[in-house]
Amino acid sequence: MAKISPQLQDQIMKLQQVQQQVELLVSQRMQLERELKEIERALSELDQIDPANAVVYKTIGAILVKADKDKVKEELKDRKDTLEMRIKTITRQEERAKSDYEEKRKVIQSALQQPKMGDLGGGFPGPM
Repeated sequence: MAKISPQLQDQIMKLQQVQQQVELLVSQRMQLERELKEIERALSELDQIDPANAVVYKTIGAILVKADKDKVKEELKDRKDTLEMRIKTITRQEERAKSDYEEKRKVIQSALQQPKMGDLGGGFPGPM
């Protein structure tokens, strides 16, 4: 196998960094989406509770505290809005990183497929 040039090694390292960035963004997005689903389920449950008999608790650290249903609902809606904005932002970052990854991958693949002058046997492309 031919020796890889320092420039190509640098490009491969940058490609690996972008790949790690994509993986991190995907992980963050998935975590935020799980939290968003939890909040949506909680809001759905709060909508089904009879207001006359409603006793609602929320967690603060490791304890449960009695809370006003409407206030909890408002806090959950605010958190839901924040999560939706963060998910959109991370999704855009993820798309840009994936695009960057593909561009870098194509450049590297192209560089690896091009024959080197020394690999052709003569060292010169044609007759002199």
